[in-house]
Order: sequence, then structure tokens, then C-alpha cells
Amino acid sequence: MNLPKHQIAGSSERAGWAQSRVLVLLAVGYQWFYNGANFVAFKIGGDAVHPLLLATMRFAIAALIILPFGLWRLYRRPADLSELANAAGLGVTMLVGSQSVAIIGTHLLSAGVASVFGSAAPIFLALFAWIALREPLGLRQVCGIALGFTGLLLMAWLTSGSGGSSPVGAALTLAASGCWAAGSLWARRLRLPADPVVALTTQLVAAATFLVMAAVASGIAGQAELTHLPASAWWALAFLIIASTLVGYGVFLAVNTDVSPLIANTFNYASPVVALLLSAALLGEQLTLPKLFAAGLALSGVALMVRGSSTGRRDPRGESEHVR
Repeated sequence: MNLPKHQIAGSSERAGWAQSRVLVLLAVGYQWFYNGANFVAFKIGGDAVHPLLLATMRFAIAALIILPFGLWRLYRRPADLSELANAAGLGVTMLVGSQSVAIIGTHLLSAGVASVFGSAAPIFLALFAWIALREPLGLRQVCGIALGFTGLLLMAWLTSGSGGSSPVGAALTLAASGCWAAGSLWARRLRLPADPVVALTTQLVAAATFLVMAAVASGIAGQAELTHLPASAWWALAFLIIASTLVGYGVFLAVNTDVSPLIANTFNYASPVVALLLSAALLGEQLTLPKLFAAGLALSGVALMVRGSSTGRRDPRGESEHVR
């Protein structure tokens, strides 16, 4: 694919930071941290306000913040209606079907357990590619799927009798991972706006519009009493908007584009460890050896899937989906 000269120049300028091991380590470490901390924020915010309303506020406020900048970038680098429509559809899939459902699922689970179920996207991605696209599964992928689902089933069984467990919550969090995988697969085949900021803005606006309509239609928006929310809920919301949705996306895209998709996707098996530790430290959730063993099995499967996909082809215009 021939890239415009200004796009090539921009890529060359950005690639300079990727030569610094310290900057790459900081970027990857930030990815691990914020993706793990997301589930703690989901739990704190979702327990204080209805999870659907938390998701609505997260993406609506983020959309309002980035909208002026996105419109300016759209003026400088126009996109046609089909590209904007594709980005909007992807936004509903990734941010409503995945992220918003994950917030609801985490409300019904402990944050640490939810993070393990939420790490299953690479497993679903391989399964969907095999079923829908007839892409063969290698031995590493088959082992990864088997290990991953064994760990997830063991985690579900170990937590089935605890107060922080819910079959519905587990199903919702797994469904969110499935939506993330489906959206990632779909994004590879979509024509999206060339400017990643325009693509992200379109996704956020589409998701926020959908969620606002859902919150109003369900009556949840009218029942909210935001004046009584604890400070911890506001801090959780601020983290999700700034550290996760706006900054986190930029960090992922930079690592994915300038360093390596393999390194960028290590968050899938690193962030649940962060979430388990943070939820134990901040929320008092119990860490037991059987639970850690189950998490280790699941994350080993995910690690095999991520490493096994490192040789796959990458479409630079399909990478705007990560807004975890």
C-alpha cells in the first residue's frame, strides 16, 4: 500500500521514540497498569452508580473532550461518509458491546475475577478467525485455547460459591471479550478514516449516542442521583475517561504502530495480574492459591495466543479499536 508523503513523514518522526528502551518500557508498563486498573475502576464506579450510566458518562464525556480536536483533524484530513459510518459501527461494537458490557459484568463479579474473564479476547479471536475466515489453527493456538478455557472454567468453579461470583457476570464479561475479538477481526476489513483521531472521535460519539439513548429509554438516566456519589466513584470515572479512554488509546496505538503488535498486546496476559493485585490491595478481595492457579492457566493460554499471532499481518488502519 502506498502511503501519502506526509503520513510517511509522520511515521518516521514518531518512530524515533521507539528506539529508546526506557520509553518503550514506560509505554508498555502503562498499558499493563491501566488495563488492569480498569477493572478496579469498573467495580468502584459500577457499585456506586448503575453500570450502564457509568459507561454512558465515560464515553459521553470523553467524546465531548475530543470532539473539537477530532473535527479540526477531520477538516484537515477529510474522510468520506462510508469511512465514518464504518468507524461508528465499530465504535458501537467495541465500546458498547465490549467495554460497556464488561462494566456491567464486573459489577456482578469481583474485579480480579472479572479481569481474568476479560482477558479471553485473543482466544475468541482465533476461534472466530477459524470459524468465519477458515484460518487454520496451529498447535500453539490449539494449546492456547485449551489452556485458556480450562483456566476460565476452573476460575468459574472455584468462585461459584463466593459472594463475588455470578454466572451472569461471568457470561457478560466473556461476551464482552467476544465482542472485542469480533470487532478487532471486523476492523481489519473496514475502510476507516486515515486519521486515527478522527476514527476514535467517530467511535466515541457513536457509542455515546447509543448509550445515552439506552439510558434514557430504560429510565436509568432519570433515576440517577449524581450529587450523592462518593468521591471514589468520581475518581474512578475520571480515570476511565482520561487515563484509559483518551491517553490509553494513544499509548496503545503508538506501541502497536512503532514498536510491535506482539508487545502492544501483552496487556492481555499482564493486566489481569495487575487487576488481581490492585483489587486485593484496594478492595480487600481475597487471593487464594487455587484462584491464582486458575488465573495462571487462563493467562498462559492467552499468552500462547498473543505470541502465536505475532507473525500475522496487520492493517494500520484497523488499529483504532483499542479503547479499553
